[in-house]
Amino acid sequence: MSSGTATLQLQTTEIPLDRQVEQIIKSNRQLASNKREQVVYGPDPEGLKILPPNTRKRLEEGGVDLSKGYPERPSQDVPIFLDEGYAIRDDDYPYVERGKNADLEKKALFGAAKEVIHLTKHIGTEIVGLQLAELTDQQKDELALLVAERAVVFFREQNHHGLVGVQIEIKW
Repeated sequence: MSSGTATLQLQTTEIPLDRQVEQIIKSNRQLASNKREQVVYGPDPEGLKILPPNTRKRLEEGGVDLSKGYPERPSQDVPIFLDEGYAIRDDDYPYVERGKNADLEKKALFGAAKEVIHLTKHIGTEIVGLQLAELTDQQKDELALLVAERAVVFFREQNHHGLVGVQIEIKW
């Protein structure tokens, strides 16, 4: 085996071929595509050179700190192999059915909004003047019910406070 070439020794066994290849890659540093020790984690100063000015302005207005670079490479905790990803999904999380506690008229949610626009007869609602990050538990319950009823709900002009470009998860 030369410095840039590796030979795979596959076996005829009950283990599927793709699993054999994955096991070989994980066990051999020379074959591993996830050479983590060579990767620099954290902000990328080179990324700022190609960042469009209007994007930079939007990120800075959103509170994103670009002083050390952009974008930021995720930490080593991000899974690379499928089984590592599945291991994360095996963690237990409590399930709470939010819509069952909601007021059917959604008074708390609609009352706090400046305007509620039903976009079609059955699907789509736009709620104007309400920040998702500021919803009370009662409003979250009513929002869950509204999403179940209308399928699509729009909230425009959200203040993400440094979370520009990141999907916001509402903590129930």
